[in-house]
Amino acid sequence: MSRIPTPDGRALDSFSLARRSVGLVRSFARAAGEGAHHLTVVLVAPEGADQAECMFMGPVLDESTPDEGLVQTAFLLAGTTIGGMAMTVLRTVGPDGTVTLMSWAVRDLVARPATAEQSRIAHRIGEDDFTGPSPEVTFVDAPALL
Repeated sequence: MSRIPTPDGRALDSFSLARRSVGLVRSFARAAGEGAHHLTVVLVAPEGADQAECMFMGPVLDESTPDEGLVQTAFLLAGTTIGGMAMTVLRTVGPDGTVTLMSWAVRDLVARPATAEQSRIAHRIGEDDFTGPSPEVTFVDAPALL
């Protein structure tokens, strides 16, 4: 089993880290509920910043055939255990066509919910177009994850 050193001297086994990271993505899917979801993760670490995104249907994450986006997203979230911090933005198109957006800050694979206003700011940071989201997007307070 491979061990990953952390800045504080502890070591994490890669299997446990992967399981926890995918578990966090599962929690995002459950929190979002029914619909089509687009999850963006921006990781800021001492080595620099990186971004990944994946799309999935919810509320149950289909892990039978993980795509590259899901693997990369989980990998970046795992980076929060070795000194990085991530911001996640989850955009959901519900079964009725409504679009909601919520976000969480992640450190050590623990997600801290953001308010609707914080999610609006996080969305602007991640967008290339600074004119803001379309009026059809509703920003909501993110729930605490279990």
